[in-house]
Amino acid sequence: MKDLTKGNIYKTFFLFGLPLVLSGLLSQAYGIIDTAIAGKFLGDRGLAAMGATAPLITFISSLFWGLSSGFSVYVARLFSSGEYKKIKSAVYTMWLIMLIACVSVAVLFISLHAPLFDLLNIEAGLRDAAFRYFAFYVAGLFPIILTTNSVHLLNSFGIGTFPFFMSLLSAVLNVSGNILSIVVLNMGIEGLAIASVLSATVVDVCYFFKFRACFKEMGVPAGKVKLGFKYIKNAMPFSLPNMAQQAVMYFASLALSPLVNGLGVSASASYSVVTRVYDLNTSVYNNSTRAVSNYSAQCVGQKKYDKIKKGVFVGLLQSTAFATPFILLCVIFREPVCSLFFKSDADALTKEYAYLFARQYLPFIYLQLVCNLFHGLFRGVKATGHLFSTTLVGAVSRYLLSLLLIPSMGMSGFYLGWVLSWAVETVLSVVLFFLDGWNPAASDPEYTAKGS
Repeated sequence: MKDLTKGNIYKTFFLFGLPLVLSGLLSQAYGIIDTAIAGKFLGDRGLAAMGATAPLITFISSLFWGLSSGFSVYVARLFSSGEYKKIKSAVYTMWLIMLIACVSVAVLFISLHAPLFDLLNIEAGLRDAAFRYFAFYVAGLFPIILTTNSVHLLNSFGIGTFPFFMSLLSAVLNVSGNILSIVVLNMGIEGLAIASVLSATVVDVCYFFKFRACFKEMGVPAGKVKLGFKYIKNAMPFSLPNMAQQAVMYFASLALSPLVNGLGVSASASYSVVTRVYDLNTSVYNNSTRAVSNYSAQCVGQKKYDKIKKGVFVGLLQSTAFATPFILLCVIFREPVCSLFFKSDADALTKEYAYLFARQYLPFIYLQLVCNLFHGLFRGVKATGHLFSTTLVGAVSRYLLSLLLIPSMGMSGFYLGWVLSWAVETVLSVVLFFLDGWNPAASDPEYTAKGS
């Protein structure tokens, strides 16, 4: 475990961020292999079945990502202030709440899948395969979400290496499960979801023992856990705004799904591929940005406010350096990269939609990188108004611009609306950063008096 506010900041960020980036890449690797197996063995319709339900699955998951991300900031503050005894009760209580919530969400959304699929405009020929993938994935949501939550929590302790090894284990298990279920057992698209759930379950067991070791190192007594819902109450000011922010961010994609699905199987299939290419690149700077979020949270916990802006600058340099090779790879070698997901006889229009995104729109992802950096800062310092407002403006602009452009430009309009929304959100984020209203130093009387 590590105090990120001590030592050389460049070295600290690099040593903390690199394992996170590698972990993210491994997570994306088996996601890419999921999609590649669907494309190679199940064809365009397999890709389309995944793509048609992906925005709904992502939206559901985003609520738990926000809960987990906000909770980890709360834990980072407890850790940085040395309140170790509170952490164990808070963590176990949160896991119980997540279990209950995941089961409830699974029952609700599986029961309502028919009207939801109507809203998503999923064509009749895809519905059976789409439901099988959706149902198995959502039914096993808890172990998948618990893996993400464990990564966030260990990051709040300053631990980045262990999640990397867990991502490696998960990748091996997931790929093996995919090959076994699809190639050997001929299970169909539901095999991909089952493999994801089972691999996450094994990894969660490893995380459980790691947390026990961490609590022991903190000096927290072993034995019966006392659930403390008061800690969850204290964490909600961190978690609820993050849940709202994540929900708003991904609701735009969900709301636009009927228009994309309405463009046909080729559009839905290509969207599966585009999502994987996009996620591959965003995972690099998303995980690098966690250094900014956890660093800022620890600075606030120790009242080292003067260090935060330098952390943002170093985070920007690091995220750009980590992300650029992957962006260039996907832009320059777009056809080989996208072709990883297609059968040799794949529809030409499906391929062209995917190539179009990589060729013309992916280079603008640097705008989204900047937005993500400021999201990490706002999350770490608990500037919830800034976090939510920038995300809301970005999501609303994406929806409105895409709604305007898709009827005349098709998938090009969908991509262009996406990019323009990045630009709008970036401008707002930069303005809010320089206005300095997010800085917790201004609201700390003790710190202000000391400075004066």
